[in-house]
Amino acid sequence: QFCIMGGQSSKPQQRVLIAVDGSSHSQNAFDWYRTNLATPGEDVILFHTGSLPNYLMAPTGISASNSDVQRANESLRKRVAQLEESMMEQCKRHSMQCRWKYADSLSPGPAVVDASAEEKADLVVMGTRGLGTIRRTILGSVSEFVISHSRRPVVVVPPPPQQ
Repeated sequence: QFCIMGGQSSKPQQRVLIAVDGSSHSQNAFDWYRTNLATPGEDVILFHTGSLPNYLMAPTGISASNSDVQRANESLRKRVAQLEESMMEQCKRHSMQCRWKYADSLSPGPAVVDASAEEKADLVVMGTRGLGTIRRTILGSVSEFVISHSRRPVVVVPPPPQQ
């Protein structure tokens, strides 16, 4: 007699961190993940980072008024809440199990690396603006920073081809 073992795979649930910022590039990365890699039951962390503008946060010799700081803070809070609502609605519409994570940071690259480590992500998914070499050298690249510093696998989804 034979005993055949079968049933569902014992593969552990995957935890995926998707960096989102409201841009078409991050939406493209989310859509690519949803279409190509997503499986039911995965733990998807939608991660966003932002902060008040530098000139309101750092001493520049010009003091920002309390009302300027309050207005900027309220504007940031509203943008983050709108992005969270939009992204969580997309997850619901596509039957994805998502949760939202936000970090207040002036440096998105290190924030993504830190969040992926804190969450013990199995994979990081993010978009890229597809900057040319000179602009990328001058402006830096969040995706290049994450690739260089993350201890997690990173998928960088390029922009769709120009039509």
